[in-house]
Amino acid sequence: MTEIISKPFDWNDNFSEVAQEDFSLIQKSLSYGTASSIGMALAKLELLEKQGCKVEPQESEVTE
Repeated sequence: MTEIISKPFDWNDNFSEVAQEDFSLIQKSLSYGTASSIGMALAKLELLEKQGCKVEPQESEVTE
């Protein structure tokens, strides 16, 4: 039996590694320009994650 656990989405989760793996599965079916744009965006995401950049919640999203 498999247990499924859900948790709220967090913008500060590190998704770049998973996203790059998923991208590699579809990259060949995309045009060169599209694949390049997505690849550059994923590289930037990875760099931001490594630098420790965090997304701060807006005041309207903060709950007390």
